[in-house]
Order: sequence, then structure tokens, then C-alpha cells
Amino acid sequence: MTSPKISPPKNAKTLADFRAIHDKSYVVPQKIKAGLEALGKEGWEYEMDFMRLCGVSSTDFASFRSDFLEHYVIVGGASSPKRVWVGSKAIAEKMRGMV
Repeated sequence: MTSPKISPPKNAKTLADFRAIHDKSYVVPQKIKAGLEALGKEGWEYEMDFMRLCGVSSTDFASFRSDFLEHYVIVGGASSPKRVWVGSKAIAEKMRGMV
């Protein structure tokens, strides 16, 4: 007796689908990129507000912040520095020249 052949469902989820949901090394940078796009070319936000915009926890955000060095500017003194996230690398560079 032979066992019946079972074919995968037509809409079976792929490895890429799994990655897009569960792989933080993919998901978090994608959320940050979407947040930068939402800021627009001349928009900016302080880091806490930007994390909320991205929908990313502070722990996850901190793990991937260094991948986006060109998109933030550090403002304030050494005792209380703040990061300002900017939608455009060019505008971030101009802002660095102002502080």
C-alpha cells in the first residue's frame, strides 16, 4: 500500500516570510529605514520620538543604531547629549555644521 502524496498548500509561507517576521537583524533595520522615509528629506526627530515612530524597542534600536551613523546628529553638551535623527544624510551633515 502506498501513502498518499501530500502537496504543500498553495500559499505556503517561505523562509523569506519567516525572516520578515522573526529575524531581528532584518526586521529592525527595515523599520528604521521606514522611519527615515517617514521623516522625509528635511524632517528630523529626537531619538525617543524616532524610536516610537519606527515601532522599535530601545534595546533593539540600540543594537542597530550604528548601522545608521550618517542619519543622526549628536546635540547638547557632554553631560546630556541627545541624538537627532534626520531623514536625509545631506541635511544631517548640514546640521552637524550648525552645532
